[in-house]
Amino acid sequence: MTLFHQKAVILASIFASFFTLPVLANSNTVEIIRDNSEQDDVTLKVRVVNDQRIPIRGLTVENFEVKTTLPNGQEVVLKEPDIQLIPPEETQPDPTYLVILLDMSGSMKHEDDSGIIKLTGAINGVQAFLEAIETQNLPVKVALVPFGEGCNNSYPVTQEIIRESLESRPYLDTKSYLKKLANIDVCAATNLYQPLTEAVEFLGTDNRFQPDVSGVIPRLGVILFTDGFDADPNRDREETRFQDLKNTLEQQNHVTVHTMGYGESLSEVYNRADCDYNLSGEKLTVNNLLQWCRFIGKDIREFIVDQDRLQDIAQTTGGISLFPENAQQVIDSLKTFLTTLREYEITYEQPNAEKAGSYKTQVIVNSETHQLEELPSNPTTVRLKNFSYQPLSWWEHLLFLIITIIIGLVGINQFEQWSQNLKQQAKRNLHS
Repeated sequence: MTLFHQKAVILASIFASFFTLPVLANSNTVEIIRDNSEQDDVTLKVRVVNDQRIPIRGLTVENFEVKTTLPNGQEVVLKEPDIQLIPPEETQPDPTYLVILLDMSGSMKHEDDSGIIKLTGAINGVQAFLEAIETQNLPVKVALVPFGEGCNNSYPVTQEIIRESLESRPYLDTKSYLKKLANIDVCAATNLYQPLTEAVEFLGTDNRFQPDVSGVIPRLGVILFTDGFDADPNRDREETRFQDLKNTLEQQNHVTVHTMGYGESLSEVYNRADCDYNLSGEKLTVNNLLQWCRFIGKDIREFIVDQDRLQDIAQTTGGISLFPENAQQVIDSLKTFLTTLREYEITYEQPNAEKAGSYKTQVIVNSETHQLEELPSNPTTVRLKNFSYQPLSWWEHLLFLIITIIIGLVGINQFEQWSQNLKQQAKRNLHS
């Protein structure tokens, strides 16, 4: 049966009846995020990231190959011009729900290495992030949620607070809220794990985050923005609290957490601290800095960023961890998180395709510029649809319009004849 005949059958029938576990990476990685097919044409959404899970941009169609199978099992490799590529900047991202957890602890009143107060740098960074979403008209809904407890300006976090922020604050209101937060006298302590647990459980269990009409599953993410570490006074409980958090992250594995630690590295803090013990030959940790080191006239706890924990959190969920030291790096880091919403799109015609056929498919990337050599994705199975409607040509539209008119005229004529017969029958019955 030809495609034309298939379309005719469908139209005649009408007349007659009137969206994975996150992939963790220690090196450059290629991932096929999703595939779709229309007739014999296949579209692959492909993510290429470096060892920090930061998307690699600037690749061209010459850098990609698609290895796929034929119906007989034979492998073929498709290259340009048999494949076409749309770069990430030109693709339409999936709908996204994002919670930004903003640290409002007392340490945010300190200056960064460029002399800007950290809270100011954070506010400016989030504003630039929101403006980028608006400018690019991205389908991203953001809940801005400050956190920190233990003083007059405390910000507890619950799932209800997150829900209200997501529902009641459009971008304009969020910007106004940011300006209000910029004037807060920050004084709270950093309760790091509980707010993140609330955010992940909210995104992971709320039934509003369902596939759209096209079946695309919305992306769910959290950006944890902090300049410190979990400040539970009992450090002996920290490991247990962290493991509880990791269990939540693993259970809600469709929620990606990106982490940002704003401030100095542990080595920089150590180098300018007064320590009772030489830690130069040991791995620096939050615990050994707290135990052995101090600042004269300052609380060293307000300058420690727990990079190890933040990296572990992000890696567990397939997210990115970045550590800006000044306000400009904050802006750049947040824009880097935004790049994770778009992937490369590769389209090609499946060779010797059979309807409803399944084909083992793999993408391979080569780029000397980006130091990528024969970098393969994990294989995926592309299943072609049994039938996929194709738009009619103008002459097919004209033909079916003529058929429709003829059917309509015939129907009208038959109705008229039936009506006349009824009238004549009624007259005969009346006279008899």
